[in-house]
Amino acid sequence: MKIKLKRAAGQRIRQGECLIQTQDIQSPEVELLKEGESYPVYHGDGAFLGHVLIGRQHKGLGWLYSRQPQQVWRESYVKDAIQGALEHRQPLMHSDSTNAFRLFNAIGDGIGGITVDWYNGYGLINYYAEGLYQYRDWFQAALIESIPTLQGLYETRRFKATSEGMAENNQHVYGQVAPSPHPIKENQVNYGVYLGEDWMTGIFLDQRHVRQFVKDQAAGRRVLNLFSYTAAFSVAAAVGGASSTVSVDVAKRSMDRSMEQFELNGIEVDFDQHQIRVMDVFDYVKYALRHQLKFDLIICDPPSFARTKKTMWRVEEDYAALAEDLFKLLNPGGILITATNSAQYSAEDFKAMLQEVVKTIDGEAYLLTQFGLEADYPTSPDPESQYLKVLAYYREW
Repeated sequence: MKIKLKRAAGQRIRQGECLIQTQDIQSPEVELLKEGESYPVYHGDGAFLGHVLIGRQHKGLGWLYSRQPQQVWRESYVKDAIQGALEHRQPLMHSDSTNAFRLFNAIGDGIGGITVDWYNGYGLINYYAEGLYQYRDWFQAALIESIPTLQGLYETRRFKATSEGMAENNQHVYGQVAPSPHPIKENQVNYGVYLGEDWMTGIFLDQRHVRQFVKDQAAGRRVLNLFSYTAAFSVAAAVGGASSTVSVDVAKRSMDRSMEQFELNGIEVDFDQHQIRVMDVFDYVKYALRHQLKFDLIICDPPSFARTKKTMWRVEEDYAALAEDLFKLLNPGGILITATNSAQYSAEDFKAMLQEVVKTIDGEAYLLTQFGLEADYPTSPDPESQYLKVLAYYREW
């Protein structure tokens, strides 16, 4: 069976994109496409485009994995992709300052729907589609064979199971069990992660370069970290010499995990200097405005969507109002770091929104620098692949 795409979809694939959506299919009926099966893909004009592996997820129906007519989906292809990714990351594998990073980044490394993270000797495989999970033995074997220093391996299912008897969402699958917390190092800053408990391990590795920027800018500054999770940005700021930090997150478990991150760096959590607030971020912003609090460095890294008892947050609709308030909290000479990981919010639209916000502030600000994904997060031209956008604004007065 072969897949024939509609004309517009075929043009996107020809231009380098790899994600195929349900609505892109001209024939056959989508229901006939089996999860985990590979199919040749053709343009509406009959030209061959590549091979797709069906792996249904919220992003789409499946990712093109090869544009070669003779390519076959088999174990050797998976092994070659893993080894190619490892070769690309040799500088990180041998780094003295960092031992946690993205080891395999989905379609950027040749196979969409799966990622592998490296945590100081331990691997964590994230499966985003059942179609990829069917080949878990292949991925495990490739990693075990290709990494002599691998101490243990974990896997996480990031999709809803449809088959009975499927393994737990998070589980240890090979080698030693990692301690809890498991110590990692990032740009000479220590953090602790938890493997096998949740898909969120305690740190988001795609913000490594932004944490380094925060560390470099933090000396003598009062820092506010919103949606702080385990306070990784605050810890980087503290190591960099921040005069004080405030970390705000609504999750109750953020308190203990955040304190732990400070302690791993020999920093005593004195709540006069390093506050950890378990509360709704929007309530804290109102509190800060009401009490005329001011900060020199603000980091805002919200989820794309969130709901609390009081608030519903949608990044595309609500970020502008939040950014306006944050500029009011920012001292002259201060830096506001705004981030989004929403694939639906384009870099152009995100920047345009913030530029409009800048026009409304009582003062002057300009874009200081911006960040995307680092080299260990290679991408395809698909917007879904290039999800991270980070903009840092400097307030002159």
